[in-house]
Amino acid sequence: MTKHLFDRVALPSGASLKNRILMAPMTTESAYYDGNLTDELIEYYAHRSGQAGAVIVESAFVEDKGRGFFGAIGIDTDDKIEGLTRLAEAIRSKGSKALIQIYHAGRMAFPEMNKGCLPISASSVAALRPNAPIPEEMTHREILDMIEAFADGVRRAIRAGFDGVELHGANTYLIQQFFSPHSNRRSDAWGGTIEKRAKFPLAVLEAAKKVIAEEGAEDFILGYRFSPEELEEPGIRFEDTLYLLNRLAELGLDYFHFSMGIYTRNSIVQPDDPEMLIAKFLAGRSEALAKIPIIGVGGILQKTDAEEALELGYDLVAVAKGFLVEPNWVEAVRDGRKVKGFADIHDRKNLVIPTPLWKFMDESFQLVKDADAEMKKAERLIELMGKELEFKEGQYHVAAKGHNSDLPMVVTFSKHKITGIEIDSTGESEGLSDMVFERLPQQIIDFQTLNVDAVSGASTTSQGVVDGVADAVLQASSQDAVDVLKARQKPSVELSNEVLEETVDVVIVGAGAAGVAAALRAEELGLSVILLEKLSFIGGAISVSGGNQVVMGSRLQKEAGVTDDTAELMVEDFLANGNQANVRELLQLLADNIGQTTDWVHDYVGVQYDMKGGLHVLAEYRKDRELAYDHGGHGFAAAVRSKVADSAVQLLLQTKAQQLLTDGEGNVTGLVAVEDSGRTHRISAKAVVLTTGGYGNNKQLLPKRLKDVLFYGTRSSMGEGLLMAQAHGIDAATVMLDQGKIYPNGVEVAQGTAKSTIGGNIAVLRENGLLVNTNGQRVINERASNHDILDVLMEQEPKVLYLLLDQEHFSIFREEVAEGGISQADIDQWLENNGSRTPYFFHADNLQALADLAGMDRQALAATVERYNHFVEQGVDEDFGRQSRFLQKKVGQGPYYLIEQKPRFATTMGGLVVNSQLEVLNTKGKVIQGLYAAGEVVGGVMGTDSPSGANNAWALTSGKLAAESIKGD
Repeated sequence: MTKHLFDRVALPSGASLKNRILMAPMTTESAYYDGNLTDELIEYYAHRSGQAGAVIVESAFVEDKGRGFFGAIGIDTDDKIEGLTRLAEAIRSKGSKALIQIYHAGRMAFPEMNKGCLPISASSVAALRPNAPIPEEMTHREILDMIEAFADGVRRAIRAGFDGVELHGANTYLIQQFFSPHSNRRSDAWGGTIEKRAKFPLAVLEAAKKVIAEEGAEDFILGYRFSPEELEEPGIRFEDTLYLLNRLAELGLDYFHFSMGIYTRNSIVQPDDPEMLIAKFLAGRSEALAKIPIIGVGGILQKTDAEEALELGYDLVAVAKGFLVEPNWVEAVRDGRKVKGFADIHDRKNLVIPTPLWKFMDESFQLVKDADAEMKKAERLIELMGKELEFKEGQYHVAAKGHNSDLPMVVTFSKHKITGIEIDSTGESEGLSDMVFERLPQQIIDFQTLNVDAVSGASTTSQGVVDGVADAVLQASSQDAVDVLKARQKPSVELSNEVLEETVDVVIVGAGAAGVAAALRAEELGLSVILLEKLSFIGGAISVSGGNQVVMGSRLQKEAGVTDDTAELMVEDFLANGNQANVRELLQLLADNIGQTTDWVHDYVGVQYDMKGGLHVLAEYRKDRELAYDHGGHGFAAAVRSKVADSAVQLLLQTKAQQLLTDGEGNVTGLVAVEDSGRTHRISAKAVVLTTGGYGNNKQLLPKRLKDVLFYGTRSSMGEGLLMAQAHGIDAATVMLDQGKIYPNGVEVAQGTAKSTIGGNIAVLRENGLLVNTNGQRVINERASNHDILDVLMEQEPKVLYLLLDQEHFSIFREEVAEGGISQADIDQWLENNGSRTPYFFHADNLQALADLAGMDRQALAATVERYNHFVEQGVDEDFGRQSRFLQKKVGQGPYYLIEQKPRFATTMGGLVVNSQLEVLNTKGKVIQGLYAAGEVVGGVMGTDSPSGANNAWALTSGKLAAESIKGD
């Protein structure tokens, strides 16, 4: 049934609203210090009442020490009922329902707002806010008293004449704190499991309903506001929220109210997932929850916004900014008037806004502007948009930031247009951003606009192209031209409704190393193949890696000088590295086949290996068995890109698999995939091969031990293949989902995000370079295995070591880290920061000054260097046994550098259970006919930790073998 904005809406309690519009609760900071209401605040609400179905008054604290901000309204004592009655009557007399939101701020009740009292919460865990105090954990008795305080708040609202109450379970306040695994670390009846964490909000709701019944408040409206997710780790995820809402719905409510900045919001935890939360809500709600209206909020300013919200599935809309800047918002949208996005600086009295709120609007949200000046700006832009742009003809050389390096660009202008954009992308990972270099320049030229969308999987490079062209426009014309080009309409792309029915022998999901190997081998064997990739390039994680691979048993290993390596030795080394937790059947499969696979990758696919650099000497291996690809990971990607282009493989980029198709008996018969254009593919296939990689960027799937480790993998590592295979009716089995490969050499380039320094480390640690702790002391043989270094790193508090280098070796280091996506410009900026923020790149002319910068003991750091240099002289490391061949040079002349080394991970070790034919097994241990898996999506082959070069070896080998199994069937 189509919903209209001005429909009357019946609520479950028996009350009704005259339309679907509510004024959202908004902080005004305008009550008296004790929570009593001012006349100015009552007038503010009255001035906005009448036309909306309901006005929700801002959050009122239920306990005197529970304010979350200055100037908050109180509903904590009976003597406030008089003022609350005046407020409720002011709203109701105009014709709107009067609702009031009630809350306790919990750990967000900072002492300065609450007479110096420490806050309380479910547990003694501080909020992740600047200067947040550690709250006191509430006792069982205090929790029961707090539930009663909420009940008393409801009672006072009823006696004051309000039509309803909204329980504030959002915005990180107390009710949400009890449900959140970040703020609730209890192990009693009020915390631990999700069921116990839900107990407090359920108890508050039950207490509220009991009061309503006791007071005989017929048709009294009871709502609940919720924040769908938290960024905190651990934190509330949308699946948790659905659990809670479904439980609350069983008790009965009149509405649920999202708390979001925009009604079209997708996940803040999984920003790469484009699905709106309202869609997830509608899909996941129970039968009971489906009977309760849902309110959308955030960004609803114009009538079209409200109508779109209803079309998306919301039942009611809460309008915030609209009512601030236009008190008669309902009348304005009914009349078809456009609502301004700000309040005129000259119009405060007409808008009837209390002085504290006006200041809050201006300073916190920049909602107060000079209308005349804004109109002149708009008129000027309109005038400019109507004029033909003029440029100084010629070519302009600019540079923009790419994923790995600066991108030299040449932008060509005619008198009135951008006519050419040439980008030197040689410093960028080949294949990684190719579609950016093809699509964006063409769109900019065709539509003469800089308002273009980033290419999926290459947002940094996309923005770099736009910024580079903007710089050229500024040089060729003026800022006016830049403003016009950025304001011009985006190229319109109409989504296709086309559905293609296709049949092939094999469809492969994911075009990383495993997917490409499977596709090329299947095509070589005469099978028809479709290869799907959700990003704009093929190569997957290997495209941005250093590009190393185990080559045991290959012709290349023998040519490089190792002829006595065996599968048995390799298995033993991998078992030792994986703490004997490996799935031995799969490990043996890898050891028996990696040599043949390597030769096939080299001879048939055309991937070149760095024979000049030779086999790597690694502590993990008793025999040298790892080679790099020529030009690293992007060299591999370039070779496979060329091979796929020359093959009969049908490659579909920016196409996302959505679900596996089955015959109803658990056998897989194909899949459904959707292109970014909207076109749908229903593909029937003899076999589906999942090569979707890991789940390292999906916090919901990660074990606790990985959630606080820096992530450096591809943002596309969301575990979709894993989830598709576990769908009801397929029920794939999984193994070791709690394991991930952690490396000890990351630098934190953004919160929670790392880049790898391993290329630089390998280069410098051949000769010198020390790993020291925060006390300036060596703690490990720097040439030990990553596994052993990691063990030591994880014992540190905080979990960080520092790589100490002299000037000679730092110069080598800064060149060699480029393979990890660290540019010279990055390093220059980090050196300029000089340890003021992460990533910590401390530098100083002498060791004493360096120690001071890093907070180390001067004497300890100097003694560490002196002792190491003595070991170099005698050729023996008496402390940690660093081999003499890696004691080549003393720590020499300064300046000196300390580079942070933090734990980082990209590769997850767990995944689907497969047999030796790479067929996926279900939870009963039976083969799922038609479903295969290869690469990182398969669990267990590496055990708890993968040695260097092993994951690429497994991806290629398992992909190739999966194709051979399908052909054999």
